[in-house]
Amino acid sequence: MRTWMKLSWLAVFALPACGHAMSPDEAVGALQDPNPRVRQHAADSLRAGNVVPGGAIPVLLQDLRTEQDPAVRGAIYITLGTSGAPEAKPVLDQAVAIAADHDSRRWASRALKAWMIQTGAVPANSAFPPGWPYGQPGYPPILVR
Repeated sequence: MRTWMKLSWLAVFALPACGHAMSPDEAVGALQDPNPRVRQHAADSLRAGNVVPGGAIPVLLQDLRTEQDPAVRGAIYITLGTSGAPEAKPVLDQAVAIAADHDSRRWASRALKAWMIQTGAVPANSAFPPGWPYGQPGYPPILVR
């Protein structure tokens, strides 16, 4: 019974706090929250409508240097890619090249694709080959799970 009560309390109070819509200012502040789910939601919220506030880019780049949770790092990568910010490109290239696990590489490559589409480097309807950019010159081979 106690376990059920703990879970129901979590469902009623804690989870909605993570899921509410955040303003850009709230999201930037929530990137420092001790709860990784809140940080992930904050990074996701910053790309609402495929538009990332310019003031969030330096904060995301700084947070990426210290973030340890892989899911939060992935959300930050995707948000940086969606931003199309020039300073995000080298970070995304490096993330694709040094990612240690399949999920991190997948997030980084999706972010790089988003960046390329956002900046017009490729059209939005481009067909990327499977596993792109892995195995391409300058990128590591495909990781197999």
